[in-house]
Amino acid sequence: MHATATSPEFGGATEATYQSIVEHAIEGIFQTTPDGQYLLANPALAEIYGYDSTDELKGNVQEIARQLYVDPVRRPEFIRLMNENDCVWGFESQIYRKDGSVIWISENVRVIRGANGEVRYYEGTVEDITARKRAEEELRRAKEAAEEASRSKSQFLANMSHELRTPLNAIIGYSELMREEAEDIDLPSFVRDLAKIESAGKHLLGLINGVLDIAKIEAGKMDLHAETFDVAKMIEEVSATVAPVVEKNGNYFEIKAAPNLGNMHTDLTKVRQSLFNLLGNAGKFTREGRVQLEAERITDGGRDWLVFHVRDTGVGMTPDQARKIFEAFTQADASTTRKFGGTGLGLAITREFSRLIGGDVTVKSALGQGSVFTLRVPVELSSAPIEESIVASGATSAEAVAGEFPPGAPQVLLIDDDPTVHDLVRRFLQKEGIQVVDAYTGAEGLELARQLRPSMIVLDVMMPTMDGWSVLTKLKGDTELSDIPVVMLTMVNNREMGFSLGVDDYMLKPIDRSDFVSTLRKYCNRQDKPLVLVVEDDLVTRDMLRASLEKEEFTVVEAGNGLEGLEKLAITRPALILLDLMMPEMDGFQFTREVRARPEWRDIPILVMTAKDIGAEDRALLDGQVSRILQKGACAREELLAEISQRLTRTARPVETVAAA
Repeated sequence: MHATATSPEFGGATEATYQSIVEHAIEGIFQTTPDGQYLLANPALAEIYGYDSTDELKGNVQEIARQLYVDPVRRPEFIRLMNENDCVWGFESQIYRKDGSVIWISENVRVIRGANGEVRYYEGTVEDITARKRAEEELRRAKEAAEEASRSKSQFLANMSHELRTPLNAIIGYSELMREEAEDIDLPSFVRDLAKIESAGKHLLGLINGVLDIAKIEAGKMDLHAETFDVAKMIEEVSATVAPVVEKNGNYFEIKAAPNLGNMHTDLTKVRQSLFNLLGNAGKFTREGRVQLEAERITDGGRDWLVFHVRDTGVGMTPDQARKIFEAFTQADASTTRKFGGTGLGLAITREFSRLIGGDVTVKSALGQGSVFTLRVPVELSSAPIEESIVASGATSAEAVAGEFPPGAPQVLLIDDDPTVHDLVRRFLQKEGIQVVDAYTGAEGLELARQLRPSMIVLDVMMPTMDGWSVLTKLKGDTELSDIPVVMLTMVNNREMGFSLGVDDYMLKPIDRSDFVSTLRKYCNRQDKPLVLVVEDDLVTRDMLRASLEKEEFTVVEAGNGLEGLEKLAITRPALILLDLMMPEMDGFQFTREVRARPEWRDIPILVMTAKDIGAEDRALLDGQVSRILQKGACAREELLAEISQRLTRTARPVETVAAA
């Protein structure tokens, strides 16, 4: 049936124009009476429903409607919406065509009423959206496939991380042990060879970490961990570490840091690694020249930025080489790898790191005239996935404070409002290898005590707002803090009150250095030959750890998996547990849950040492349950031993989770 003069909307001189539009429209167009008879139907509508002509639709509207919808509830829903609103727009359904095939349509219908509100007729359009729906379904499937591939890639990265780093851990660890033994028995040729093995192992580990970092960035699995830190101090630490590399080729290394650098709140590890990469790159491509690190703080676009310039007088690059220098696995040209070595990953990782924290890195260079790499990052990370760490003043996080000191030393929290006392105590104790954490008020001291669980607390009595007695009462009234040794250091001679409130020792100002140091040493020294339980499924790694620990006069008990570890705990109580995560039968996560569920084991420090990449989900599982996480291979033997020593000098309680290096 074609549009005719009897249709309500047609008549007069424009009838032919309207009829031409309706006849040639791509969408189906219709008008029906309230009882369901077609007043108007165009050829596109018949084609959508699978009929040869509009004549086939005549008188069939009710029958067609009953047989139309694949889902029987769609027709009543359509009618309900139309009666409630006098219109329905974009109503999508699957329908049967005349031949039984299924397509998707989208319907737009409105009710046309007369002057008295009576329904005169319905009119609307029908569009075949099957192609769009198929595309959406294909996109959905592609998205699901991509997400599954991403999950598989993440799992592959985790497995590769574990499988590659575990043997490297043994290579590096045993070479360190053998080199030390060769030094002890004066075998210089062995020392040189073993040092080369150790160096090669660490170099290989660096390459593996670089490849895994690139893969994690591409997979969107690179986490950010924000903390507040002093920029000038960070530059000093970076410079001290990288100076031997830069100066190896006879270069002069210079630092120019503006005086107003202040603090940054961002991912410290990524800023440090970016500077390491840029400075190491400059040193590699410069011989008997100059490498310079400049740092300044600027304001631009309403934000504060730290800008680092790494200048060198090295070989330089052509414009074409400079354009591709930040691509992964790419160097300036093929001869670069032969002459200078490397994989071309360092600068690619630097660019990705800088962009992850909201900045970027650029280069200006001229062939034969050196290069200038500029790293520009915002002072404040716009969105941090973990809680921030305040270092500048007030409460200080455990991780931030611990990062200020060399690992392995006992930690003393000094609560005193007098800056002079802090200066004296720090000078006394630093010479003895004891860390000092400063708190200038009682409230600040209590917060730091909860975060750090220090080896001991040195406490003044006469302080404003909250005096030492109030602090001591709160310390001894808190079950988590009550067993931390407290030494009162004050001008007020009230030993009886101090001891009655639980003070371990009482000393009067002015401070006598020798008495003070010997008193603190009494509470900071670790027990003789403490017992360490090593829970690790890899036999080579267990043997290496046993050798390292026994050389330092630790007693070692071994377990090949979590179940064996629980059995060993049932018959002996270690001072510390050294735990792998990836093990058969019972992995490290389940083992940790089992240990923390038993009150008699709950206060044993757990030090995780794993080759597994620790992501946000893993970190959440371990949060508050373990003392620290160290990366196999990336953690040197000295660092591991120092970390164990540090944990054993503290009160044996889990204190913080630290991201894998």
